[in-house]
Amino acid sequence: VFRGPVFGPISFADVQKAQEGFQIVDAYPNLETRPFGFTIDPDNAYRCYWFERWEGTNSQPLQIGPNELPPTNDNVKLPTHIMSANWTPEGKIKYLCLSSPLDRFEGTTKGAGAIFGLLVGGGLSAGNASVGDGMFRFQQRLTHLIGGFGRNWSLEEDIPSWWKSKSRGADVNDDPNNM
Repeated sequence: VFRGPVFGPISFADVQKAQEGFQIVDAYPNLETRPFGFTIDPDNAYRCYWFERWEGTNSQPLQIGPNELPPTNDNVKLPTHIMSANWTPEGKIKYLCLSSPLDRFEGTTKGAGAIFGLLVGGGLSAGNASVGDGMFRFQQRLTHLIGGFGRNWSLEEDIPSWWKSKSRGADVNDDPNNM
């Protein structure tokens, strides 16, 4: 399961399908995630945290569904964010999490991080991609219902039964003790 501030829970297969429909990463052939600062959670030996600071050049067209934007040829630096991985005692990763940007004044994407930062670097506005934003949540649900553009979260039957949160996409968090 993969979860971020405004997407997920989403399976690895659905992440791959979403990337195929958008071709965002392909627009940055030299993209580096630049991970650093790995540390084990002192309260959970099965969780590791690390930082990432993505950087790359938008040297290829940015494909978003049927639309294609020409490359900006800009070197794009995203603000640093935190990643975490949770795994089982057998060593299988069961949950990955990506945080919001730590410092919105860092980088060249006006504070936008991850895929939203790559969209900004490719010439699009990230809009208001905030947790709880009503219009953004409506747009996510409409896209989820229509399909074809990739998913913001997986279908219910594809989310593991151990995942207890009912919050989807940019929904406001529900009870964290249900995790």
